[in-house]
Amino acid sequence: MARPKEFDQERALHRAISIFSQKGFSATSTDDLMSAMEVGRQSMYDTFGDKRALFLKALQVYVTESVRSITAELQSPGSPLASVRRALIRFAERKDLSSTDGCMGINAICEFGMRDEDVTRITRGAARIQRHSLMDALKRAEVEGELDAQADLESLADFFESTLAGIRIAAKAGKTRPALKRIAEVACVVFGITSE
Repeated sequence: MARPKEFDQERALHRAISIFSQKGFSATSTDDLMSAMEVGRQSMYDTFGDKRALFLKALQVYVTESVRSITAELQSPGSPLASVRRALIRFAERKDLSSTDGCMGINAICEFGMRDEDVTRITRGAARIQRHSLMDALKRAEVEGELDAQADLESLADFFESTLAGIRIAAKAGKTRPALKRIAEVACVVFGITSE
């Protein structure tokens, strides 16, 4: 009996992320996934399960990778506010921010809201990790005198998160890379940082 053709599961999963990022869950067909992933239907089902199981796996990988890169910037040594600035600017420079790629995380939140327990668990889990790193950076900035002791850290964190979401949506709407960077730079002014 012939063995089924092996395929690169990580590569296939990232291709699924790409198509889900472009089209969302509902508008992505199984045929779209098989074509993007370059796998047959049975291989896809045997490896990842049905479309929903694949979506949830892809969403988990997507948000984990996204949060990891932002968290790495926020936890970098040196000035805490400079790390916040780097996180915003480097996020705006990401290659996967474009009108064609979209954002799987934003798409999932817009498509499902809080109606889907599994999607909410994944997106909220990632948001908690990112928020923790951000609050650590802001508290360090306060302790080191970079932020006023009376600064509303929760509101600053909300603004940071909203800026990231806004940059994602602006990219999907076709804003240029320089425009995305300007959005991040204006957000830095709110934090009182204009350069490193």
